[in-house]
Amino acid sequence: MEFTPLAQEKGLKLKFAPCSLAVQSDRRLLRRLLQNLVSNAIKYTPKGRVLVGCRRHGGRLRIDVYDTGLGVPASKKRAIFQEFHRLDQGAKVARGLGLGLSIVERIARVLDHKIIVSSAVARGLQFSVEVPLSALVPPRQQQHLSPDVDRVQLSGITVLCIDNDLAILEGMEMLLEGWGCRVLKAPDLAAAIARVAETKVAPDGLLVDYHLDDGNGIAAIAELRRRFGADLTAILITADRSPRVREDARANKIQVLNKPVKPAALRALLTQWRMQRLAAAE
Repeated sequence: MEFTPLAQEKGLKLKFAPCSLAVQSDRRLLRRLLQNLVSNAIKYTPKGRVLVGCRRHGGRLRIDVYDTGLGVPASKKRAIFQEFHRLDQGAKVARGLGLGLSIVERIARVLDHKIIVSSAVARGLQFSVEVPLSALVPPRQQQHLSPDVDRVQLSGITVLCIDNDLAILEGMEMLLEGWGCRVLKAPDLAAAIARVAETKVAPDGLLVDYHLDDGNGIAAIAELRRRFGADLTAILITADRSPRVREDARANKIQVLNKPVKPAALRALLTQWRMQRLAAAE
């Protein structure tokens, strides 16, 4: 266990309860989310123990990380997820920039995994992550979906992402970079155009949220295609499932992924981009 030496150094008991259930998620991002939760628990637990366990909860798997540390008051539960934010008591017992839980929130929003916090001051903290359950994946399929295969398939793709939710944008960046993509990100159309000009790298495809602060994603894609190539592949991400949006996207030759985005579906579309790019180069 990678955290065992750190826990032993602090005199803490670290226990992982085994679980044989399978879940639907992105392996890299879920792993990073849980790593940050366990690291945070060890960091802010002066004495006692840290326990990681799982249980079924309403058709999902709830992954719990318990500690016997400092805890947080109810009024501060949201504040602990803010970037560079640490409570005064926590700052006295551990060094750091306070980035761990902000990363947890970004990843959870991208994966659409609910985070629950339960705590009492001086009595410890419990973080719970709810993840959709899945049927067991056959060993051959697990091998086929290995991280190395993903990275090889998607390496070299430059994706321009536009979303006015910065947490989603940064979480998407982590997901795509984990697959080997180069990511250009922007909160709106103007910033996206400026980002491409700054990097001097033409995107291979666009990943754009439908609801933007100024206009919508379909209009943004149309303008980016006018500037960078009419055949630029694009995916529209939207929670709007109305026929109007889908028909408008189809008319503009834009693929649609509905929120919450399933990483496997997104990965499949990006792999198609990669194959198309290789075919065009031959």
